[in-house]
Amino acid sequence: MPAMLWCRSESTGTLLIAFNGAVRRKRAKNPAEVFQRSTWVHDINSDVLFLADPTLRSDNQISIGWGQGHVGAYAIPAMAQTAFSVATALGIPSSKRVYFGSSAGGFQALQIAARDIGSRALVNNAQIDWTLYEPQNVETICQNTYEGQEPAVIAQNHPDRTSAARAFSEFENTPRTRYFVNAASDNDADKQLPALVSAVGAGAASAQPRIDISVYVDPTAGHTPLPKPTTITEINTLLNELVPAHE
Repeated sequence: MPAMLWCRSESTGTLLIAFNGAVRRKRAKNPAEVFQRSTWVHDINSDVLFLADPTLRSDNQISIGWGQGHVGAYAIPAMAQTAFSVATALGIPSSKRVYFGSSAGGFQALQIAARDIGSRALVNNAQIDWTLYEPQNVETICQNTYEGQEPAVIAQNHPDRTSAARAFSEFENTPRTRYFVNAASDNDADKQLPALVSAVGAGAASAQPRIDISVYVDPTAGHTPLPKPTTITEINTLLNELVPAHE
């Protein structure tokens, strides 16, 4: 599992687990060595584990994989086990773990947080249901991971793999989540956010008020994540909530 761990000189007792969004493929760069936002570590108030999506390999040109892996090898469980093993080795319990990502990274963060009861998630313009994303990217995963099956068929056969909200139901755990979404991003506002709301309304996820949806409007940014200063502020605010003042 492609991973990179950065630890502070003095641990805060918390861990941020970060995931890649779309990766710009370069011939000379192995995607297993791409860890987005790794230059931010000195600004983050915790140890940080970066997990790259093993769906993206040097023998393919996939740029967005949603942790789907390849034929017969679903990657999300292995990614989750890596996160759990590292956190356990560091002595960091679920209640002090935050899963973070934007776009496809947000989807992966929600999927793994669903498997880690007591953890939290912070996502920005995350895909809730990847089959509703851009057709070209969806088709690529259908061909490479699901032997050319149609998205609707994959969603019917593997609802928990295609929808983060369905994974909440599968694992009977809706993680406490801060979900930032740009109302000026068509796919996020018109497809992904409704996919979350409809799934919760249909009882596919816990009815507990665990998802804080923060809507903003930025027509210029579109699907692009929030700026670095804003994102780091939100990450650190959440991490600081996990460490009581007396600790």
